[in-house]
Parts: sequence; C-alpha cells; structure tokens
Amino acid sequence: MAAPAGPPEGSLSYRPGHELNLGFALMGTKTVTRRSGVYWWSTTTPLGSAVVAFRPARAEIRADAWGPGTDWALTRLPSLLGADDDPTGFRPDHPVVAALATRFGTLRIGATGRWYEALATSAIGQRVVKGDATTSRMKLSRRHGDLSLDAPVPPFPTPSAILSLTDHEFHRAGIERSRARVVRIAARYADRLEALDDVSVIDATSWLQRLPGVGPWTTALTTSVAGGDPDAVPIGDLHIPRKVTYALSGEEGDDQRMLELLEPFAGHRQRVVRLVKMSDAGPANHRPAPFRHDISRI
Repeated sequence: MAAPAGPPEGSLSYRPGHELNLGFALMGTKTVTRRSGVYWWSTTTPLGSAVVAFRPARAEIRADAWGPGTDWALTRLPSLLGADDDPTGFRPDHPVVAALATRFGTLRIGATGRWYEALATSAIGQRVVKGDATTSRMKLSRRHGDLSLDAPVPPFPTPSAILSLTDHEFHRAGIERSRARVVRIAARYADRLEALDDVSVIDATSWLQRLPGVGPWTTALTTSVAGGDPDAVPIGDLHIPRKVTYALSGEEGDDQRMLELLEPFAGHRQRVVRLVKMSDAGPANHRPAPFRHDISRI
C-alpha cells in the first residue's frame, strides 16, 4: 500500500462482523477516492487532517493512516464501513428488491461523522453533472486543502479556508456564486453541523433544511453520508427517480411516484436506492444533461 509521505503514523486491521461491500457502504462519500484498488479517505478530524489508505485483504480491512488526525480516523473507520448501520427491519418484499438483496446481500451504509464536509461537497453537486462536480471538488482540495500529507486527493478545505476564498477563486474551480454561497454557509455553520452527529437523523434533517440553499436533495446526500441515514431519499435528482421507478414498476416516474413505491420500505429507503443504483436496472438515459458552462476562467 503506497504511503503518501513516509511510514504510516498508525495502522489497523479490521475484521468486519457483517457483510461488507465497500462500493455500497461508501456510495456518495466524496471524501473517499479509489486508486489502483486502494481506497483513500482524506478528511479533517477534530484533531487535524488525516489520510487513511485501506483495502480488503481476505476477510479483513487493512488500513494505514497519516496526519495529526490519525487516531481519530482509524477509530472511526469501522463506522465509515457500516459498522453502526442496523439493517434490522429491512424486508425486501418486492420481487425486484428481493432479487437485488439476494444478488448483493443486505449491505451496510457507512457514516463519515464529518457533517461540514458532507454538506459542502454535496452542495458543489447541485444542478451540475457528476464529472463537473468532481472536478470542482478536486480543484478546491488541491488548491486550498491541506497539502502537507501529499495524499492522492488532499482533504477538503477547512471552514476557515473556504471563508477566505473570493468569488474569483470559486470561479476558478468551476463553482458559480449560488453554489459558492451554500458552501460558505456550510463553512460558517461548521461547528453546528458537527454537533448533528449527536442528534437524531430526523432532527438533523430538520435543521439542515432551515439553511439557505439546502433542500431535500442536498439534505439527503448529507445525512446519508455523514450520518449513515438508511432512509434518506434524494428528492429532486435528475436520474434517481426514473431509475428507481423503472426498477420497481417498469415505468419511468417522478419524485412523487418514487416516494409511493419506496413507502413500503420506510426506514430503509436509502438502502433500496443504493441497491437499485448498484444494479443495471433502469431506463436508457435519454434526458439531456444540465447545461454545462465553464466559468473556471472567469
């Protein structure tokens, strides 16, 4: 496992006591990237930056970590991989969902515990295609994140770093003023956001949706990634309603139809959404992508 800079400052061998699928557990987690079979988690912990490199090794996960946040990140790693998720009560009482559960298993949803990062990185994905959002996050991290650890992708910029950026610096990363505003709001309320780890998902959802520019879509991405919310539904997504409704009914539908079809799985709707996303079920993508306009040189 390649080290970003010198020998690791901490290591861990973790043997999950549950069925593990890293793609499922980490789905939507923008602070984790994969390079040559190794997963890299770059984050800012309460103790400072940390980079964790981990990969499956037979029946266990082997992890090395660097940075002042090493101990915190390694302690949190099992949660990132779904150790705190409880699938009890999940009943795949639909032929398609049952088939997917048989194919993939009853899998666990991970939780980073880093609410500011989850909200800010989700906000960057508002109203743009996935590739453009990924590029913007990479640019912000490589220009304004902690570069001292020499990680494949540096940790996302800290709240103070974000609040110091001008509109021009956001533009250089391909982020226009409306999305930059939400990222700044996340930075401004970072301490309050991290406190959401100690409240119920219902309370966290309610609090998040009181923030300007944070609607159901951004909230669902945030609670599912930071808090491991198994019931989060990304209302307002361009593709997910069509994919879920097609998989469960054979017909394309909108958000309302998706919610109707997911109702029997209340409490585990995010689990069903992830199972569908992992499958090849869904209609051909014939809808136009959002308008793409490169503002990075403005």
